[in-house]
Amino acid sequence: MFHVGMLIPCYAPTRLTASVVALCLLTQVAGAAGDWVEVEQRGVVEVRSEFAMDQAEWDNMFRELNGLQADLEGLLHLRPSNQIIEINLFRTKSSYQEFLRARVPEGVTRKALYVPGTDRGRVYVYRHWGYETDLRHEFTHALLHSSLPFVPMWLDEGFAEYFEVQANQRSHHNPHLGELKRRLLFGWGPNLANLEGKSDLSQMDGADYRECWAWVHFMMHGPDEVRQVLANYLHNVEQGNPAGQLGDHLRESIDLDAQLLRHFRQWK
Repeated sequence: MFHVGMLIPCYAPTRLTASVVALCLLTQVAGAAGDWVEVEQRGVVEVRSEFAMDQAEWDNMFRELNGLQADLEGLLHLRPSNQIIEINLFRTKSSYQEFLRARVPEGVTRKALYVPGTDRGRVYVYRHWGYETDLRHEFTHALLHSSLPFVPMWLDEGFAEYFEVQANQRSHHNPHLGELKRRLLFGWGPNLANLEGKSDLSQMDGADYRECWAWVHFMMHGPDEVRQVLANYLHNVEQGNPAGQLGDHLRESIDLDAQLLRHFRQWK
């Protein structure tokens, strides 16, 4: 799970140079456009697929993506964005890599990625076992960056991890939950300041992604005052107001680490 960010505040495993960004923007529409078997747009979501899908599959995909958009904007109180999000579905890993090699070579080893653009956000994913999870993850990045001018890296990844599972699994059935509870038994403790200090995804490992998810889960399902702090923070970001570090705002309201640990010890 990966996204390449060229927005000034958007973080990424590797930074794109200006020449690579220019190449990306100039060649994304050209290139393999003739390889798309089907193209369909509903709302702000445009799907381009190298493989055929029947009507039920198209309906299910758009229902889930549009539902994810509605949930994210509603739960986070974000203004809907009119920017198109282009989903590129590749039939095989090789066709995916061939398409990206000349455009975003940093992404060819990944199973999916998100690339922001001045005209639209673009998500790339090839068909593999569980690709729907990767699609939801990268689509979440695209939604966030189409609505907000800035998303801290740890929060960006935490939201993507939270929304990458199906809607009925978000609160109680994310795979991170069982592992986090197991680690709590062996004395694990959170370190939000450490996450806030990371500036590149190459600095993050699996434990960091799990903690990013844990903070988002806590803010989505924890005490009312925590949800309000998050809402206020995102509103300031959306309005372009100075937002500071989210962790600092949270610490002003509660005994942060203790509350997060209590949240997951009591969460069934």
